[in-house]
Amino acid sequence: MLTRFVTRDDAEYLFEWRNDPHTIAMSLNSMPVTWNEHINWLQHALNDERKLLILCYLKNSAPVGFVRFDVHYHYAEVSINLNPRCRGKGFAKRCLTAALERFKKKFQRPTVIKARIKIKNEASKRLFTGAGFSYLRTRDNVAFFMLDFTAC
Repeated sequence: MLTRFVTRDDAEYLFEWRNDPHTIAMSLNSMPVTWNEHINWLQHALNDERKLLILCYLKNSAPVGFVRFDVHYHYAEVSINLNPRCRGKGFAKRCLTAALERFKKKFQRPTVIKARIKIKNEASKRLFTGAGFSYLRTRDNVAFFMLDFTAC
């Protein structure tokens, strides 16, 4: 799995993926976004040194997924969204793992990565557990997972 940083040129398919009905159903924010909202968010995120946006792709292939890190002082929060046409093909774990490696190269700290997952999103819970994250707790229909690089 190859990775690169997201650019403004990626806006159209990130927007398409974000508003995919399955994405909306599994997201903590279950409302579709408008094009203007998406462009404003993307521009802000690209200019925010506390955000890391990573695109996963295969050689000579369309992008397969997007991973976002929101970096805080003591931890970072991660989320992933796959190209709807690439779901169920084993790309999610490879994408997440490659993005975590890219994160570690860019940031020395934090070493703790957290994920919040809608409780009914079984695929994401399996993904994060399979990638080494530990289940912490469930609150308000959200499951909390954590990965600590120093514990590896």
